Amino acid sequence: MSLKSEILAICGRFLRNLVGGARLACLAKPQLAVSLGQLVALLAGGWACAFIADWHALGAWGAVSLWGVVSEAARSYCWLAIVAMLAIVSRTPRAFLPLALALAAADLSLWMSWLAITSVGPFALPTVYGKVAAHLGWIFIAWQAAVFVRAWHYAQGALGRGFPLYLAVYVGALYVNMNVLPDYPLLNAKSASVAAPAIDIEDTYYRQRELLDRAGATLSTGVAGKVELFLVEFGGYGAENVFKREVLQVGQIMATRFGTAARTMQLINSYSSLTRHPLANGHNLKTALAQIASHMQRDEDVLLLFLTSHGSSSGEFAVELGDLGLKSLTPAALRRMLDESGITWRVVVVSACYSGQFLAPLAEPHTLVITAAAADKTSFGCAHARHWTYFGEAYFKDALATTHSFITAFKQAETAIATRERREGKEPSQPQIAIGEKIKDQLARLESSLVAEGR
Repeated sequence: MSLKSEILAICGRFLRNLVGGARLACLAKPQLAVSLGQLVALLAGGWACAFIADWHALGAWGAVSLWGVVSEAARSYCWLAIVAMLAIVSRTPRAFLPLALALAAADLSLWMSWLAITSVGPFALPTVYGKVAAHLGWIFIAWQAAVFVRAWHYAQGALGRGFPLYLAVYVGALYVNMNVLPDYPLLNAKSASVAAPAIDIEDTYYRQRELLDRAGATLSTGVAGKVELFLVEFGGYGAENVFKREVLQVGQIMATRFGTAARTMQLINSYSSLTRHPLANGHNLKTALAQIASHMQRDEDVLLLFLTSHGSSSGEFAVELGDLGLKSLTPAALRRMLDESGITWRVVVVSACYSGQFLAPLAEPHTLVITAAAADKTSFGCAHARHWTYFGEAYFKDALATTHSFITAFKQAETAIATRERREGKEPSQPQIAIGEKIKDQLARLESSLVAEGR
């Protein structure tokens, strides 16, 4: 047989295994071409899917992580060892190769399903996706368990009396692989920050009044007798675009879910938005809060203030763009701005490392305060190339897709973040919440208003 014919035959067998794996993933009887070479090829396909998943999570192609490769290799070795052990314990060692190959073939279809669900689901079916997002890992473990039953029957010809024990061991191994073993990403962001172009400092500062007036001119006035949500967003650190992206994406989500399109002001530090958005600094934030307050029914309407940036262990929220000399935001300064605005009902979400230090200073009976981390903990996902921080993704993109309750969404995001951090071997960020004794009832009225609108 010629080399070309041999290559075509190998590709044909691989294609047959892909189809067989898809059938097995659908719990149908597979038809597979079993060989050691095909098993290696299918495992390589699984690695490729893992790279694609990490690329999607990062939002861009990054540098290969040595720790990520070691972590993924350890998972592969553990999985192969469990399959081999089960074949040996069941006294059918020859069943190892067909069993491992069948599971590896089905795994590619499971990977494709995972990528499709996590990529398309949040946009195509946001409500449905949000309801299952927190349970997606368990759903896939259950699916893999069902596939294992079918693959065992394929490799062994029958399940056998000891099968319930073998299934329990396999499911336990899956759980350990997904939730206990460290899971470092295969890709890390290549760049920590964007290039810093020259800024015309004088022109930038003179333009702020025009940009603030333009943003304020688009605001709608609250309707008396109806509880509505107003939104102010603040992207503080201009050297990494993840914060600008997060502000823009949260604005879109809140417009769709909470009807804030004409009740939003966005302050962003970014080299690319100097002529479109006001700067995120203390002076502009104070002005934006005053403009928003002038359009609110202050006894009824609720303000959502979302701030995203880096944070320091000293409690300062980073506010920075090039040589503009912007000052960091402190908890005391933010509390003073909110009080001076005259806005009664407040939901304040601070996404930054050590943001828990904002909790006590901002807490009061009419305010709900949520922070991405405890006072002495870091949060994650602030890489320049990313689309979301861990907290922003879990809270706004996933949790608020399923509920209008800021409190319920926090509980869902808290669970999702803890699971992700544990899976990736990171120190827990421990998001925090402080619920004012009077704000809860007002938020319930807001939820009722949104439901009445059909949102």
